[in-house]
Amino acid sequence: MANEQEQFIFFGTPQFAVDVLKILEANDRLPTLVVTAPDRPRGRGQKLQQSAIASWADKRGIPTLKPEKITTDFIANMKNQAPKGGWPLAVVIAYGHILPAELIYLPEHNTLNLHPSLLPKLRGPAPIRGAILEEDKTGVSIIELDEQMDHGPIVAQTSVATEGWPPDYDQLKSRLTAVGGQLLTETIPAWLAGSITPRPQEETEATYSQKFSAADGEIDLIADPEANLRKIRAFTGWPKAHFFKDSRRILVTKAHLEEGELVIDRVKPAGDEEMSYSAYQEKA
Repeated sequence: MANEQEQFIFFGTPQFAVDVLKILEANDRLPTLVVTAPDRPRGRGQKLQQSAIASWADKRGIPTLKPEKITTDFIANMKNQAPKGGWPLAVVIAYGHILPAELIYLPEHNTLNLHPSLLPKLRGPAPIRGAILEEDKTGVSIIELDEQMDHGPIVAQTSVATEGWPPDYDQLKSRLTAVGGQLLTETIPAWLAGSITPRPQEETEATYSQKFSAADGEIDLIADPEANLRKIRAFTGWPKAHFFKDSRRILVTKAHLEEGELVIDRVKPAGDEEMSYSAYQEKA
């Protein structure tokens, strides 16, 4: 557990944030308080279930707050739960809400945010998929949060090496998690000690990732082969790259380029098991 001077509040919700927390935990750096999304109905029975972060915190006896909105009453509650002398720091990873200035600057050393891109590249909601679709490299950035989206000055940043580009989403996410967690582990004590001078982002280089829908996974088999491969690799898990044949949705689960052409290796037709593309063609 971190010493009293290193206590921090953690804001986050999805599994990506949990995976980073596990790396912090392995380095004896746990949050004192966790803020995450409220319990939501999930699954066929629509039973209330906690976020991944809430489940992780519960198992470790870490207090959890689950506000629907960030209100003045909520901020007052956070102040009441602060250690003697106030909160030293807050850390945000994929929380899902924009924090108001009063909350960002509440801790003595303000709020850090871990973002899985080389900011100012790919600000916004889907930087990992965006990197696979648009870039030839990526990395992780830790910024001092301000009131604009992914805009604050850079506190720490590093590129992430991958074998071959484009990687698939799960592979890249795993690598970014490992590197990001380690970078955050090293950055927190240095930031609290005042030994890091943040640098402003270069606004002229800013790009933005988009929020994807299920329809974005559709590919045109006669379109640019590299663009199609990027979509197949970026959309593993969701929204899943696919094409339609006789109104049937065919998921593309594995593909590669060969002499500049797209070669589909494996598919999963709707209502069928995953199979090789040649086996699908024989059945079609």
